[in-house]
Amino acid sequence: MAAMEIGKYIQQLRRQKGLTQEQMAGALGVTSAAVSKWETDAALPDVSLLCPLARLLGTTVDDLLGFQPALERGEIDALMERGRRLFEAGDAEEAAAFCEGLLREYPDDLYLKCAAAGLYIAYLTAALDPEWIERQVRRAAALLEPCRESPDPATAASARSMLVNLYMMQEDMDRALAILDEAPARELNVEMMKANILLRKGELDEAEKLFQTGLWAAARDASMNLMGLSTACRRRGDFPAALERVESALEVERVLRTEELGGLTPSLRMVRAELLCLEGRPDEAMADLRFYVEGHMAMWERLKEPGQVRSPFYDKLNLSGVRMSAAYLSKNIRLALEQSAELAALREREDFQALLAKLRLAEAQYAGQPGQ
Repeated sequence: MAAMEIGKYIQQLRRQKGLTQEQMAGALGVTSAAVSKWETDAALPDVSLLCPLARLLGTTVDDLLGFQPALERGEIDALMERGRRLFEAGDAEEAAAFCEGLLREYPDDLYLKCAAAGLYIAYLTAALDPEWIERQVRRAAALLEPCRESPDPATAASARSMLVNLYMMQEDMDRALAILDEAPARELNVEMMKANILLRKGELDEAEKLFQTGLWAAARDASMNLMGLSTACRRRGDFPAALERVESALEVERVLRTEELGGLTPSLRMVRAELLCLEGRPDEAMADLRFYVEGHMAMWERLKEPGQVRSPFYDKLNLSGVRMSAAYLSKNIRLALEQSAELAALREREDFQALLAKLRLAEAQYAGQPGQ
């Protein structure tokens, strides 16, 4: 609780007790001027007076000071949403300072550390300054390291996943591999077994939810594995093989309909566009880039509200909606197009410039609009 809130709270409790400032001062052995200073935020009570003051006002010291040993997860999520809005408002330093203030106030909260690190990673490009990005990467890693030991399996798994990506960004592959080696191996597909049991019990909705969750995860894993294989082929210079694997990933997305729930399809189209450019097929590449831009924006529109039924395949799932604003998403897509070396051959084309102009327009249109 801020000093101003403490002063107002003291005044509120004193009045509820029917005490004047003079009566309170006499009971505590201080002057009425001292009480006035507490209530007008000019000073705080001495530490030695906190217990007598709390007793006099019929409360506890913790209540008087607004002490909260831990935040609820819903409170943390709401605070991170405020941090997100600060990042998107364009003041990255203020946003980071807000998060750091929370981390100082709740230094042992692993869920808060994990959530703050996730926010830092999501908004690495909030300030286009290499030193800022490097500093934020280091800070996110420092926050995530203790979260690996969280008693909550979901927090620990999320921390490990983000750390692996951060260490890969820093080209520290040995540390990334070490973290993966510590992750618990899944000897049994518990969720699949549970779904089959529920199916036999006749609890169809719960069984379908587990089956759909497994299908969604398996489809995403298949697409990610194919993207990895494509990258390996690309680095060997085998562009036709790389293209074939990307197209297989797109087919997985189509058949299992993950593209309807914010899957990897737009990103895969960007990868395919780069490969098509390397193969000397610029017109086909432009078609994919148009889909990349329009697909991302359409996906944002579909997913900005959580809890909607988006596909008969996944009607039991309640996936999280998109938290990133349309303005920030447009900016990141534009930067990806402008900075891709593989797309250099398209830079002078009118249709490529038209895509960039469309993204700049979206940035300007949605900038500063709540939830946009």
